[in-house]
Amino acid sequence: MLTEAMNTYNIALYTIKEKGYAIRLEMDEAKAEITYRTASKKDMRISAFNPLSLLALVVVHEQYGAHWNQVSTGNLYDDILSDD
Repeated sequence: MLTEAMNTYNIALYTIKEKGYAIRLEMDEAKAEITYRTASKKDMRISAFNPLSLLALVVVHEQYGAHWNQVSTGNLYDDILSDD
């Protein structure tokens, strides 16, 4: 079983790096907390709050490119909610 938890963060970051992305941490003004993480490659910059979300967005970008939001998906989120 694989579950979202902090013990999956390293493999997510490793996978992003293996895909050729540079990873940076963006800190708050006091440099006390990470506000978000960024993965960049060539002219693409992807930001997320945690490594798992960052990996998911990297995959979306690699699969669909700059026009990811033009993919006809229907409204799967609402469909799944209404299935309950």
